[in-house]
Amino acid sequence: MAKLIVYRNSEWANKNLSYSLYLNDKKLSEIKDQQEKSFSLPEGDYCLKAKMRWCGSQSLDFKLEKTEEKRIEVTGFVFSEYFFPAAIGCVLLFLGYRVIYQKSSLFLATLMMVFFGYLLYFVSIGRKHFLQLKELN
Repeated sequence: MAKLIVYRNSEWANKNLSYSLYLNDKKLSEIKDQQEKSFSLPEGDYCLKAKMRWCGSQSLDFKLEKTEEKRIEVTGFVFSEYFFPAAIGCVLLFLGYRVIYQKSSLFLATLMMVFFGYLLYFVSIGRKHFLQLKELN
């Protein structure tokens, strides 16, 4: 039998949330932070998706041969590992500047709006791009 191995890397933002894995539109399993799951499947064509609450991933279509082993990684949206620490740092800088100098920084306020807009895209219009599926070799 063919084998499908799905790995989820560690993420700061979604550490406590599980992702649901769907194979051919049927729920296959849930995967937690830094977890690897292995599934034995018959050969054939498959479509894999990952979902977290109302957000999800694009579908990943692949074909499995009799003894093939397919490795897939599930990650958050593009730059997610840098996004949240940078956004929190920006907010803290903005608040610190406001407390120390008793005025607002237009640059930091604009930067916070850019961070907010980027996140807003991924939880609304781009919700099917919130998670990424990558085939590993």
